[in-house]
Amino acid sequence: MSDFEYDEQPSGAGRNGPGLFLILTILVAAITAIFIAQNRERTQIEFLFFDFASRIWTAIAIAIALGILLDRLILAWWRRARRRKNND
Repeated sequence: MSDFEYDEQPSGAGRNGPGLFLILTILVAAITAIFIAQNRERTQIEFLFFDFASRIWTAIAIAIALGILLDRLILAWWRRARRRKNND
């Protein structure tokens, strides 16, 4: 016999199964895979001095990433301006 006893720990709030975050992550991954599979055609992209062919889903992903970056920059500027105003 071992000196260690088995102490069963209660599960989180008595729930079993996958959590909501895991389910949403799997759902978003599936939707993303479907979106990529359906938008594989090439399209012509023109931006400033650049002109190139790209897949539709790539162009949309780049646009979304640029939008997120712009949002973060504006939010950081806004918070900094508000902090300076409150310090004065």
